[in-house]
Amino acid sequence: LWAAYGDALGWISELTDAKGLARRTGGAALVKPVAWQRRIGGRSGVTVTLPQGCYSDDSQLRLATSRAIRRDGFDVEAFSKVELPVWLSYALGGGRSTTSAALNLTKSSAVWYANRFKGWTNSGGNGAAMRIQPHVWATPAPHDSATFLPDVVRNSICTHSHPNGLMGAVLHAMTLARTVATGSLPSPDDLLGIAKEAAQLPDIVGGDFNIASWRTAFESEAGAFEQAWLSTVAELQRAIETAGGCATHGTGTERYARVLANLELSHPQKRGSGLLTAIAAALLPWCEARPEEALGIAANAIGTDTDTIATMAGAIFGAVADCEPPVEVLDAELFRAEASRLTDIAFGKEATPSHRYPDLIHWDAPKARADMLTSTDDGVMQVVGLGSAEPISEEVKASAGKFAWRWIRLALGQTLLIKHRLPVVRQPARAPTPPILDRAVDGDEEKPNDIFSNAADVAATLPTPERQRGLNLQRAMQYLSKNIGDDKCVGRAFRQVVRRGTTEQVLEFTAAYSRLVNGGSLGER
Repeated sequence: LWAAYGDALGWISELTDAKGLARRTGGAALVKPVAWQRRIGGRSGVTVTLPQGCYSDDSQLRLATSRAIRRDGFDVEAFSKVELPVWLSYALGGGRSTTSAALNLTKSSAVWYANRFKGWTNSGGNGAAMRIQPHVWATPAPHDSATFLPDVVRNSICTHSHPNGLMGAVLHAMTLARTVATGSLPSPDDLLGIAKEAAQLPDIVGGDFNIASWRTAFESEAGAFEQAWLSTVAELQRAIETAGGCATHGTGTERYARVLANLELSHPQKRGSGLLTAIAAALLPWCEARPEEALGIAANAIGTDTDTIATMAGAIFGAVADCEPPVEVLDAELFRAEASRLTDIAFGKEATPSHRYPDLIHWDAPKARADMLTSTDDGVMQVVGLGSAEPISEEVKASAGKFAWRWIRLALGQTLLIKHRLPVVRQPARAPTPPILDRAVDGDEEKPNDIFSNAADVAATLPTPERQRGLNLQRAMQYLSKNIGDDKCVGRAFRQVVRRGTTEQVLEFTAAYSRLVNGGSLGER
């Protein structure tokens, strides 16, 4: 809630000057979130009223990350191929790298661990750092960075591969985890200790097959990653020493202003830096320990990335705060529910069922963001990948007349201002494609080894209706090849092949798996 509050407050002052802020607030001082107006969708977009407590892309992507975390771990495939592409249709803000990465992931050939959009190796912004809080909330051992950093890296490299962007996510995650574990706000000395530990990241994630594949792809274009990482660690240590040393006296506003000046966060080329934003967010509580006052200071630092610094600092405050924010943020109940679900996961309790995503073997995200909202013949609205929704406002039409924006509320509890075609894309009323089953959610306790040891026998025992939907074996093979190093994805693929395929298809798929794990290719026989 504090992270979302910081986002809602800081978004009002983002990318404007003093006169622009006065227009947005009606001349009032920015002390709490208010309803305000903003143009959405660029020059061809519309001007809309944003309700009090409305959050931006920072919290939208934090919720997307949270949805993709299940009792059995972070589903990076669902996050990268469903959440990120669909987010484009309702994004309230969003940096260049995140947007470009999400667009590229709509391609069936793009994979999260080698998402080679234009400029992907230079993506050093804070778009990854701002969304990784849920990984820390869900970890059973926040004192052990090895329990959450692999997922933080998997999440981050979907959109941000430059060491600066990755370091922002790592530093923020480790700062959050330290705050959760100790119950105290971080100091500059704490951050220096975290920086020293962050130097070991290549060793911590080195055993992950997909991360290793990403590293190979990165190094083929940008040079040795470990050398670049250690250089970034040194840069981080210098920045912490410089900024932390100046935040030792004066009021909270004065101390924070010196931090910003030393980090040069008003400079356009540094404003959105993942590394520098994470430092500023971590030092803000050192400058002012009262969350409401501190987030107000960040939001009023015009010319900086106000919403992202405030939301990341809010996440840190939220780990120790003994009260809720003074204003209820939009979708507050959803934030409470997700925080509770992630906490249950961390403590090994029976958690609320996770979101059920489409079957990724049969999933392709629409290429156009205006096609994410659909309506059945009987008038039921659906956001692809996220489920049913109900309209809560009238359409606001763009000047060109081909598109409109409208507020909707998903059945899962999130409010979206979504772009759609005029008229809304029609889909025939039919049962949705069965989702990939979440073993922990569905209560299916079969052992993964059972799927592999007698796959053909299991397929032969399935009733005919279970296989009538058919299986695109070629797509299943491509999915297997892309994810051969991820046991969870491989297991889910086998489950779908067994349930949908014929005995011959199951045998061919099993043979392909055997070839791939032994270093062969799909084309071999």
